[in-house]
Amino acid sequence: ALGVATSSFGRSAVGAAWTAAAGATASAAAAATTAGAAGAFTATTLGSGSSVFAQLTQVRWATKKSGGSTTNTRTSRPKYLGFKHFHGGLVAPGNIILRQRGTQWHPSVGVGMGRDHTIYATREGRVVVHYDLAQQRRFVSVDDGTLEHFPSKAEMKRRLADSIDVPHYMSLTKKEQYDYVMSKVKEITDADRIKQKAIADQQLTMGGRRKMDLIDLTLM
Repeated sequence: ALGVATSSFGRSAVGAAWTAAAGATASAAAAATTAGAAGAFTATTLGSGSSVFAQLTQVRWATKKSGGSTTNTRTSRPKYLGFKHFHGGLVAPGNIILRQRGTQWHPSVGVGMGRDHTIYATREGRVVVHYDLAQQRRFVSVDDGTLEHFPSKAEMKRRLADSIDVPHYMSLTKKEQYDYVMSKVKEITDADRIKQKAIADQQLTMGGRRKMDLIDLTLM
């Protein structure tokens, strides 16, 4: 009986030992598996260019769109420059014809110019815009029906181009070409002045008026 009991006790102890050994082996295997997985995760994370610590410490910034800026905050008054009455427009004395900065347009017959270069009418009539080829300036006048035809800039340039002998012009030097063109300009200007004087003399004799000759009193 004692031997049977001892044998039974021995088998129980062996079984318990085997069970403990199997449990220890399983725990060791589980620990090794966990360590391997952690190492693989760490290697993968480090291989991607960041760390687990960096991922855990990320900060989410605000995503609200900021307001735009502008420089168009000035509230200066408009200047209202330019023509108020165009070519052919009917004006009365005192009407503003043109507002400008500087003398881009010059006053001529029947108009005046203020301190701010504003051109206004001094008599009733129609606005006439013309060009002086000799001075190379643009003028504004008011025609009350007694003025002659004022040529425009395009018309004066056309007359100058028609008066130039192209073959002769091309055979000249640069200086001679300039002198040749200016001589043609002088011819056209002198012809216009003679025509204007003839028209003015004719107007003096119209309507019962007697023709008058202007005399320089300083010679008397």
